[in-house]
Amino acid sequence: MTLHSYTVKLISVAFALASVGLDTTRAIAQTIYPFNGNYDTKIDIVPIDEELSQSIELATSSDPEAPYGLTQYEGLIYARTDPATGALNFDTNPATFGLPDLPPGYIVFEGEGTDNKLRGTATATATLDRENLTGFGSGTLTITGGEGIFTGATGTLNFTQVDRLNPDPNALSLEGDAVITGSIETVPEPGGVGTLAGVGAIGAGLLLHRQRQKLTKNT
Repeated sequence: MTLHSYTVKLISVAFALASVGLDTTRAIAQTIYPFNGNYDTKIDIVPIDEELSQSIELATSSDPEAPYGLTQYEGLIYARTDPATGALNFDTNPATFGLPDLPPGYIVFEGEGTDNKLRGTATATATLDRENLTGFGSGTLTITGGEGIFTGATGTLNFTQVDRLNPDPNALSLEGDAVITGSIETVPEPGGVGTLAGVGAIGAGLLLHRQRQKLTKNT
């Protein structure tokens, strides 16, 4: 076999390996993780001005087994009160309420004994019945990343929340029960394609180098 024909053969092998890697990646489907959790919530409110405030939330799972070991979540969310209706609008992005210089809000799910973690943003609305000391809210959590089985996660979780207002009018806090449902998607990182193609190219290069050495010795 001549050096030219051997080179062509090795290049064909390298491309075949790369092609296998690409086909494998196409075959890998995203993983869907359904989410259904119940959490006991506590919210502390920090006023910014008459209409704007920060809501600092800490919640723990009320289920014996929290979904994926995520036994708690915490969040920083900004809120604006409608002076006409008393309704509240929430968003983790302070710029939504004309506060671009404040730190961005967040939602983080985690738990002891697990590497799993979810991060995201939130939007919500709520109404308060101050006479009966109750409130009701609902909104959306947009998942933007995570760790453990949720590395590279995306998805949307919906939540509803029933709150109990503190009877002390000077106490800016409330407690409640939140139900969170939805699904989370993860897609394997495409690093395997580059790795497999690289292995093919390196292997072909080594074989070509050895063949050249053999031909040099024989001439």
